[in-house]
Amino acid sequence: MRYIEIEQIGSPIRRQWRQRETLKGLKLNKIGRVSWRPDTPSTRGMIEKVRHLVRVNHDPAAPKALPAVDVPDEAADVQLMRDLIFNANNIALEAYDDAALKRGKTPDFKLMKDGNLVGYCELKSPWDFDALDDPPEGEMAVRRNLPFYRKLGNQIRGAAQQFDAENSEHDKPNVMVFVSHTPDIERKDLIATIAGLPMSDGERLFMLGKKMQRQVCQAARKIDLFLWIDAKAGTCQHLTAADAKHRATELKLFGLPEN
Repeated sequence: MRYIEIEQIGSPIRRQWRQRETLKGLKLNKIGRVSWRPDTPSTRGMIEKVRHLVRVNHDPAAPKALPAVDVPDEAADVQLMRDLIFNANNIALEAYDDAALKRGKTPDFKLMKDGNLVGYCELKSPWDFDALDDPPEGEMAVRRNLPFYRKLGNQIRGAAQQFDAENSEHDKPNVMVFVSHTPDIERKDLIATIAGLPMSDGERLFMLGKKMQRQVCQAARKIDLFLWIDAKAGTCQHLTAADAKHRATELKLFGLPEN
């Protein structure tokens, strides 16, 4: 049974006898008094009769407002990666024009330095709006979308397809940037997604199914440099594979040390 919370805000003095009796039926009849009554057609009918004398503080039938959440801001993510890594190395991000976008998939940007094309860049922004269930009072929230490695794996596969559309021969370096808005997902999770976790026996524990793991590893080989940006902390870390085709070129271009 649901209940309605009702508060009396008007005086019953000089009111009709039926209105005073209705207030008594609602367990009120005094300004400031509050009562909880079963949510039934009868209760709602009584409230309607004295609506000018009462206020409903809690109505279980009222639509619930959605909690406020942050909204992805792609422009802010682009500016953040410019500030943290690209501007310092005099690398400009050049977006594709409408004609190029209509032709099919492309990376997000061309990388330009001194007027020359020096690579391609794809930006992904992991968000986690529905990561946690609302827990019962006094209990711990439990993440319901673990493992999140599949999300990262899908983003790597998608980026490789976009690079292939513009850089099919891999003649120029490919750079993938993650601007993460989810503190629970870190650079180490990106490493685990691609290369698995080292075990004490020297073997590696892979986080994905065999087929998807193979596809993610193949896609990762087409990416010469990964940049992991923590949006809240404002930090940038990098990751490169030892056998990446343009690994040395990218580390030098961005002034980065070995992993």
